[in-house]
Amino acid sequence: MQIINEAASALDDAMQGIIMSYPHLRQVPGTRAVYDWRFKDDTVPLIGGGGSGHDPAHWGYVGDGMLTAAVMGPMFIPPTAADIVATVKTVTKQKRAFFIVKNFKADVASFGAAATTLRAEGYDIGTCVVADDISVDTGSLIPRRRGVAGTILVHKILGAAARHGADIPELRMLAAKLAPEIKTIGFSFSGAQMPGHDDYSFDLPANAVAYGVGIHGEPGYRVEPYTSSELLARELLGKIRQSFRWQAGDQLAVFINSLGGTAVMEQMIFASDVQQLLALEPVAVPWRKVGTFLTSSGMHGLSLSILRLSDPEWLEALREDVDVASWVN
Repeated sequence: MQIINEAASALDDAMQGIIMSYPHLRQVPGTRAVYDWRFKDDTVPLIGGGGSGHDPAHWGYVGDGMLTAAVMGPMFIPPTAADIVATVKTVTKQKRAFFIVKNFKADVASFGAAATTLRAEGYDIGTCVVADDISVDTGSLIPRRRGVAGTILVHKILGAAARHGADIPELRMLAAKLAPEIKTIGFSFSGAQMPGHDDYSFDLPANAVAYGVGIHGEPGYRVEPYTSSELLARELLGKIRQSFRWQAGDQLAVFINSLGGTAVMEQMIFASDVQQLLALEPVAVPWRKVGTFLTSSGMHGLSLSILRLSDPEWLEALREDVDVASWVN
């Protein structure tokens, strides 16, 4: 069962709840975009977003120290370029903005078209495309390189830089260094569920787990019988280790994310297993965070993101306090 009124109005009803619950947020008229009305327009505004269904992403990261605005579209469908343009024009008169975009073809197209429109009007627009997912396509085994939960770490670190006065070229350089150092992979025991629908985006046998699932409810690269949290952690951490090939002495940030339908106890058991496995590695873990950050409409699963802290300023940025709805300082 889902706690909704009508499927057709679910997203608009949720938007009403968001605006009522968080007074620093206002809605851009005619869109599903929200912005921080307290933004003073003296730093570069960061604009994120994508399809709805990923709550609390991306509205939950709008506020001082992270995003200036987030633009959401329909369920799992990105906003239109027109909505993105309207949002930029609402939050800034300085004719500058920086987009943080998840690497999905439709998202990149919408934000790219918005950037083209704004540049034609004299705006300076920077863009970062996040492609942290290391899952592979089931048939071809080609890396999917989707933008998933690691995007929130980009919001946090670029948000700190923008708060401290970084300009668009500096944000672009930071993003180019940061994004390749984030790797994410997930698993789930269920598919995603659209508002008002009882069926799921994919079906699994009882007591089975899918590895490498996507945040739009896409099935993963392998399904096998579920055994234990420890084996889940071994699978995900093993894939990330292969992708990184980290060295002795590397410092890592660990980011564990519920896909929406995972109990806190489950999150903590998995977090314990990841930490115990990392304790066997010749690396340090000076920062870790566990919670619900970027979901897939109630999927019962988790994702693991690892950020290699190749710049010590990134750790300071992660530790910096922010004033947003969905990041606990």
